[in-house]
Parts: sequence; C-alpha cells; structure tokens
Amino acid sequence: MLLPALAPVAAAPSQQSEANLVLLEVRLGNQLLSDAVTGYEIGRDVFLPLGELARLLTLAIRVVPGEGRASGFILSQERAFSLDVPGRVLDSAGRREELDRSQFKLLSDDIYVASKTLQRWLPVDLELDMSSLALKVRPREQLPLQARLERRKHGSAPGAPGGYADPGYPRLATPYRLADLPFIDQTFGLSASKTDGRRQADAAYTAYLTTDLLGMEAALYASRNRQDPSSGLRLTLGRNDPDAGLLGPLHARTALFGSVPLPGVANISPSSATGNGLLVSNRPLNQPTSFDRHTLQGALPPGWDVELFYNDALVGFQQSRPDGKYSFEDQLLAYGPNEFRLVFHGPLGQLRVERQSFLLEQSAVPRGALYYDAGAHRDLAGRARALAQFEWGVSERINALGGWQRVPLLDGSARSYANLGLRAYWNSLIATADAARADDGGTLAQLGLKTRLGNVAVSASHAQLDNFSSDFFSQGGDPVRSRDEVRADGVVAAGGNRFFPVALQLRHDRLASSTRKLDVQARISAYLDGIALTNALRWQKLGSQELADGLFQVSRRVAGIGLSGQLQYTLTPNATLGSAAVSADYYLNDGYLLNLGLTRTFLDRGLRATGALNKSLGSYGLGINAYYANRRDYGLGMQFFMAMGLEPRASRLMLDAQPMANMGAASIRVFLDKDLNGIMDGSDEAIANAGFTVNGANYAVRTGASGIAYLARLPTHQHTDIALDPGTLDDPQWQPRLPGVRIVPRPGKVSQVEFAVHLTGEIDGTTYLYANGARRAIGDLQLELVDASRKVVASITSAADGYYVLTGVFPGNYFLRVSPQQLKRLGLTDTGMHMITIEPDGTVLNGRDLDVRAMDEA
Repeated sequence: MLLPALAPVAAAPSQQSEANLVLLEVRLGNQLLSDAVTGYEIGRDVFLPLGELARLLTLAIRVVPGEGRASGFILSQERAFSLDVPGRVLDSAGRREELDRSQFKLLSDDIYVASKTLQRWLPVDLELDMSSLALKVRPREQLPLQARLERRKHGSAPGAPGGYADPGYPRLATPYRLADLPFIDQTFGLSASKTDGRRQADAAYTAYLTTDLLGMEAALYASRNRQDPSSGLRLTLGRNDPDAGLLGPLHARTALFGSVPLPGVANISPSSATGNGLLVSNRPLNQPTSFDRHTLQGALPPGWDVELFYNDALVGFQQSRPDGKYSFEDQLLAYGPNEFRLVFHGPLGQLRVERQSFLLEQSAVPRGALYYDAGAHRDLAGRARALAQFEWGVSERINALGGWQRVPLLDGSARSYANLGLRAYWNSLIATADAARADDGGTLAQLGLKTRLGNVAVSASHAQLDNFSSDFFSQGGDPVRSRDEVRADGVVAAGGNRFFPVALQLRHDRLASSTRKLDVQARISAYLDGIALTNALRWQKLGSQELADGLFQVSRRVAGIGLSGQLQYTLTPNATLGSAAVSADYYLNDGYLLNLGLTRTFLDRGLRATGALNKSLGSYGLGINAYYANRRDYGLGMQFFMAMGLEPRASRLMLDAQPMANMGAASIRVFLDKDLNGIMDGSDEAIANAGFTVNGANYAVRTGASGIAYLARLPTHQHTDIALDPGTLDDPQWQPRLPGVRIVPRPGKVSQVEFAVHLTGEIDGTTYLYANGARRAIGDLQLELVDASRKVVASITSAADGYYVLTGVFPGNYFLRVSPQQLKRLGLTDTGMHMITIEPDGTVLNGRDLDVRAMDEA
C-alpha cells in the first residue's frame, strides 16, 4: 500500500531548519521501517535523529532533546551509552570520546547527529541515497528488531512484520463546501533564444489549483504562453472515498467528470491518460488499476520531470507535457512485491519522492465482492472511448472478469470488444485465462501463469488469434496469429549486501505469413558505493532484419553533490554511438543550487552546454538558466515558482517553493480542556510543543504558542491516522481524551483536528487475601475501572506484593473492582467495590485497597 513520503513544515520553523530539511524512507533490507524520517542536509552530510532511529531499530537509547542528552545501552547492558552534547562528551561501552559540536543539531523533537558519526556509534552502516531520499540500514550485528522479525517469520510471534496495525481511531470527516479558497501551484517564465538564426522571446504562465467546488473536489490546470495563446485548460470535478461511500447503492470509491483517465484492458487497449468525460469505479484506491497492470499518473508542473523506478531499477522517464500531467500507463506487475518509486525533479532543484507498493498475490477480489470500472471520454485527439469492466470474487481462490470496451481506430471509425477471463490463485501460483472478441469477428484466447522462483518472479503466456487486431496487435497485411511471452523480474544477490535488480522479457510472434518476429529486452541495475547504474538492451528480429540498441545510465548523489550521465548506443545493424549526456549539480549555501550539463549527439556532431543557478527552498523558487550550442544557438531564461495555500484557523497564507496543490494538509489544535466540553473556549489553555504521530511514525512538527500545528503534504485519498503523542506533553497527568483520529486528506483542503487534553487522576492501593484468619498481600489480581454505563474503561494487574497504581484516569465517577471472571475462576469473592470520583483538576487517590477471600470463608 501506498504510504507517500511526507514533507512536514514546522509551525514556526527557523529559516535554517526549513532550508535543509529532507524526509527519508528508512529500510532494513526489504523491510520498510518508516516512510518519513526527518533529516537535515548540512554541508556534505545528513544529520539524522538519534532517538527516532533508536526507536526504529529497537535500540535501548532514550533521548532528552531539550537537554541535549541521551542514555541507555547498545544490544547489551555491558555496552552502556551516555551522550552529553552540551558537555561535549560521549561514554560508550566504557570508552570516553570528546565530541565535535558541529556534528550535532539540537532541536525540540530530537538530537540530530551527522550520519558518519552516528554509524560509528551504532552497530549499523547507514547508506544514504539522496536521489531517492532513502536511508538503507546495513546491520553489522544482529539487531533486536531482526530477531523479532525472524521469530515472526517462523510463526512464533503474532502480527505482520513491520506492518502498520490499525489502531481503530474514529473517522473524522472533512465536510465538502460549495466553494473554498484554492491551493495554487504557479509558474511564471521568461525566455529569449536564437535558433537557426531566428531570435524569439516568450513569456508563459501556468497554474494548478485544487479546492472544494459545488460540494466536490475540483482540480483546474491552466497554462498560457505568447507562442500558443490557446495553451492548456483542464478541469476535473468529483469525489474519492476509500470507504466506498459514494453514489448510494453503487458504493463507488471514485466518481469523476471533466478531464478524467480511462483504464486500459489487456490485449485490447492501453490506458488513456486524460480526456473530457466521466468515470465511476469502486476499485480500492490502494490497489492496482487492473489485475496485473498499474497506471501511475498525476500533476507535473512545467519544467519538471519524473523518473519511475520499479523494484529499484529505473524503468521510465517523462518531462512535463502541455496538459500538466505525467502518466506511466499499464506498468506490468510481477508475482511478489512490486515497489514503484516516483522521483520528481523540479527546474529549480526541487526534489520529491512518492512510493506505491503492491503484492500481486494479495490483490484478488474478496469472495462475493464485485469491482467495476465504467467510463467514457474524448481523448486528447478528440476520439471517443468508453468501457465497462467487472471483476467478481467467485471464491477465495477464483476471480471472474468480463466487460466491454469501445476503442477508436486510426481511420476515424471505432471498434467494440467484449472480453471474459478467469484468475485462479493457488499457493504460489496465479493462473489466468482470457478471451476477447471484436465486433468484426476477430477473436483472441490467452492462457498465462505467474509465480516466483526464489528471488525471481516469472510469468509466461500463450495467445492464439483469429483475425484479431487491437492497439496491441497490428492491423497490417500480415497479422499476428500467435504470441508467446516470458518475463522474469528479480534480484541477483552477490553477497556482502550487494544486489542487482534484473529483468528479462522475451516475445515471440508468429505472423500469418509464417514469418517470426522476436523481441528481447533485458535490464540490469546496480547500486554500488553510492553510484546507481542501469543498462538496458533491446534486440528485435523480423525475418532477416535485426536491430539491437541500448541505454546506459549512471548517477551519484551524496550530500549536496549530484552527478548523472547516460549513453545511448546501437549494436546492430551498425555499431554506433547515438548520444551522450552528463550533468552535475552542487548545493551552495542558503538553498542555492548550481547545475551544469553537457550533451553530445554523435551523428550530427552536435554539442550543447547548459547551466543554471536556482533557489528552491523557503517561500518561493527562482532560477536563471542558459544554454549554448556549437551551431551558435543560445538561450537565456528565468523561472519563478510559488505554491500558495491558506491555513484556515489563523487565516495565515502559506508560501512554499515546493508544490502543495496535489497534496492534503491538516491543522491541529491541542488545548487543555478545563471545562471538559471538548471545545476550546472560556478558560481553556493552548498547549505548546505538543508532537504527533502520522500512521504510527513520529512527525517532525510541534504546536506553537497558540497550540496549533500545520501538517503539510499528507497523502491524499487514503486513510491517515493522526495521534497526539502523550510523551511530548509537559505534564505527565495530561492525556488526550481522544488518542487519535482517522482522516482522508484531499488535495487543496486542510482538515481541522482538535485534541482536547484533560488533567487525569491517579489511584493506588494494595490487594489483600483473607485466608485462615489472616490478611496478607496478594499479587496478580486483575482490577477493573468501570464507568456509569458499566463499561470497563481501564484495567491493571497488581504486582507480586499486591501494590497497584492506575494512572491516566479521566475526570468522572467510577467503580473499582476485582475482575468478576477472575474471582469465579479462582473460587474467590470480594468484599466490595470502591466508588471513585476524579475531579477536573486531577485527583490523586491513595490507599484504595481491595480484599478478596475464599468462598468457603466468606
């Protein structure tokens, strides 16, 4: 499931803190530990939070950020750990070390330590991949976390390893409005150039707006430039609900009209990225867009580009388009994990990462459930498309599917198709059977199999065609009669924490003339010492004609310095170099980025040099760029970017150099609720410096003096659990009446959350047993606190000496008793219950003893 990277912005951050903050995904092998750990890029290193990493790695180190101190032990009590940053001393395993203060950053939420220093202290190597904002942990000794995961793997511990357990927080709805102020991502550019002796100047403006309109989500993209005054305009209206609460009995999760995408159908037509029409679907928003294919698409501002990584291998690249979108259609899924990572690069040096993850074997439609997609639109070429597709869970192991699709043809006409299929899930195998028929009588039948052999996912299929043509099968004079495909995706381990993602795809077509067409594609990637390498090869053969070419890519990014290059080449029929490109960027002080590039095309001996200086951090982004080619072509440009949104409580305008319109946000207020009405009023007091968790992970935002915190860039259209962290409250007796809420963020909307904190009470006492005429303390009695509605609101077990202390009791009237079930099981009876009253100012009750005796002595 998708847990996109978060990018929090502090309620009132210092310029220095905001300027170099990064959000890192943390992985231990294939285990995702967190998708959003805060770090700070300072100089040529990244400063990481000691307390948060210790928590993730289950190391017994406790951090006191306000004092700049930490203590505990590493793996065993004999390896004591004591850190005193103000005193500039570290004691670890009996060794004392004097500290360099420049290697630390003390903030209110944690102690941040330079990664190179931190990995000397901890029994792990920390590998930073700044190009994808990832931190990979390589243990040098077995961690407690690894031992626990190993026990879970062998069934000795319950729960899904590393999985986020639903805490059961109540859903807090964010009402739709007829109209609201939008969030805006806007870009303004000026350019002047000379090409082929002709000079020209241009000015362009684009805006992407998201808001509530007419009780729906609204997304508007508009662009205009001098060269094409009729540039782009795209509007989408609708709703998305992961709980399938749309359109009454249809139980839809997606209902959109305006500019909408249409999913594709295997063997018939690929997905259509955008077009004016409508789309209704109840397919879960966190699952693939179809059985074994997934389309990734979204907003992409002008000048941006996006790289698509699949299982750590670079598989796609797109630049911004006139319609302001990117779309990677119908990416094939393999048996086992399918990890997609989108890395967005802005023209002013911005970097953003989104992740989506699927297990194909877990995407089956549940028994008795029916998923559907229905929609129609006119694509960018003005051609009409329509489809209706259904998938039904026949049993736990079998899914059936069927549908209809109408697809435009090149001659302006259209063709309709009907399709049926079965999916069978059995142990580590998925077997498929598909059939399709076109309205001209052409038919297709296909059988397929997907499985996993060790670290390699394998799929194979065979299709028979009878005068069948579609977007995947040419309509020429020599049509395809059969197609065989084999695909393998996996990882080759080389030892020493070295691994190489590999992919191989073979396709064999037999044509009507008995000619054979072969297509082989192979890819291997590696990540070695901070260097990412990918080489892709393609070989095609049709009759006696052959073509072979490839693309080699390399990149390296380490704390402020980035290098990348690519080489395109042809092997057959003639071995030649096509083009080469290299670029470098360097982070300067105060958020400035310098970029230099060089491109060479070998066929025409073209050479092009580029340079840019950008500022992309803070409230805006500004860049100046230039190029010069050896044909005496040149150009100079300037680009300004600013994202804008309104914090609703304080009516404060939020400005940023990073896009925000496509993400959600939350405004959270924390207050001491003295009158216990759940609303901040009267003498209630704002609570400052309160912290939160989002989907179980600590979030680097604290409330300000007004008790308000702003959580930016939350993932949209999916459940997001926000909880108040009681450990960040100043008074240990302060407890939130509601520990957390579940919201569904949506683009351009700020969800407002209230956390009312009460001053809680405390009860202590001792449990006793009357036996043989004597009264003695007894332990292991289960005590229950019962409210006026006879609901058990708290419980505790007395210690071996009979003592108990029950903390965090909210104001109200209660009964304190020994568990009736335990009394019955042990043949005991109690001598009565205590009536308990906790006042709003936090009552502490001592000596509330409880007595039990054997029934035969009662």
